[in-house]
Amino acid sequence: MIRAFSLGLLMITILCSCSKEPKKASPVEASSVIQPEDTVKALELEVDEFGLPIASVEIEEHTIERNESLYVIFDKLDFDPQEIYSISEKAKKIIDFKKIRPGQRYRTYFKEDSTEALSHLVWQPNSMEYVVFDWKQDSLNIYKAARPLYTKTEVTSGVINNSLYQTISHAGGSQLLAHKLSQVFAWQIDFFSIRKGDSFKTLYEKKYVDDEFYGTGDVLAAQIEHRGELFRAYYFSEDGVEGYYTEEGESVQKALLKAPFEYDHRISSPFSKNRMHPTLNRRRPHNGVDYAAPRGTPVLSTGDGTVTRAGYYGASGNMIRVKHNKTFETSYLHLNGFASGVHAGARVEQGQVIGYVGTTGRSTGPHLHYEVKRNSRAINPLTMDLPSSESIPDSLMDDFKVVRNAFDRQLNQVQQDTAETDRPVITLNDTFISNDAFDVGRTR
Repeated sequence: MIRAFSLGLLMITILCSCSKEPKKASPVEASSVIQPEDTVKALELEVDEFGLPIASVEIEEHTIERNESLYVIFDKLDFDPQEIYSISEKAKKIIDFKKIRPGQRYRTYFKEDSTEALSHLVWQPNSMEYVVFDWKQDSLNIYKAARPLYTKTEVTSGVINNSLYQTISHAGGSQLLAHKLSQVFAWQIDFFSIRKGDSFKTLYEKKYVDDEFYGTGDVLAAQIEHRGELFRAYYFSEDGVEGYYTEEGESVQKALLKAPFEYDHRISSPFSKNRMHPTLNRRRPHNGVDYAAPRGTPVLSTGDGTVTRAGYYGASGNMIRVKHNKTFETSYLHLNGFASGVHAGARVEQGQVIGYVGTTGRSTGPHLHYEVKRNSRAINPLTMDLPSSESIPDSLMDDFKVVRNAFDRQLNQVQQDTAETDRPVITLNDTFISNDAFDVGRTR
């Protein structure tokens, strides 16, 4: 089993005392923690999606307008300034007022009796998270929680015409899916060399709150055919082993990324032993790859390591050098500047932004000169062959094969369905995910 999800909704409840009862609130004493027996009783009542009783109450839906704050909202509900101040003082311990934005929804609940008192107010920062203002006898109870999150696993496939991003968008996927897919294969495929006719297929998660789309989840399995070669990756997590692996159980993560950028940028000058230098006007070795990119484009460290140089070095301009292990080191030249915290002796992680494209030193325009050295000798970053990281241990290979085969069956199903219906996307499975209050779960 790849992952385990706990069922149920965890609500974080914080008790706030209000020194003065609001005009439309009836005084009731509130407990700060919902007890199990209280939960059972609540289930016997008719409640809405926020778990609030809806019998004998009038519910009104509202949308936060431009320049509308918590103060303005409660002012519209006929609270006086002192009452609003008291509520705000309690609420600021739980919510960030800066996150109240136009377009967000909130709901009010008024008792259908002679008091017409406001019993609850629910603010919804997004489709999953919400904050409840709950008036009871002598206190105001404020807590934040989240509605249950579900996932649907889907398969998306397509033949690349222009770029991976455009093709996935046309197939119904999101830009985030394209980003995640490029991250999975960052150690195997140079996405700057993706060409027309390459193809992809991926099994991934889509997150929903009720029937409303919430976001793109993890890639579970994927295939990319690039220049006639088929690359596969399967997500596996068990007994402390986690990551993406080939069909043989080898990690797809190499020692270094193929390129120091997150998105496509043009190669302006390749690795060469005899290049005509553009400013010196004579032939000399070009021990790296030049990427033409706009000034300020983020530059990524292609591997974990320690920064050995970060400063201005004559013709190299602003340069960063990273030592990854006893074998490999990389250099990044002509930078416009360095990312915060990047200095000699600093540790950096693979994919971390370390600097920004510039044109410092001996340079004819904004670009990044990227070098890789193996055992102190410059090698071609575009053709280097790097060993894989740790593979699936023998003790888990049988479990991995079960997962791999299950994913393959789902990936292959799209071929049959596409042939029959001409649709590139199919829904395969639904899964319930519980979540902590204001915690959407793990991300990668």
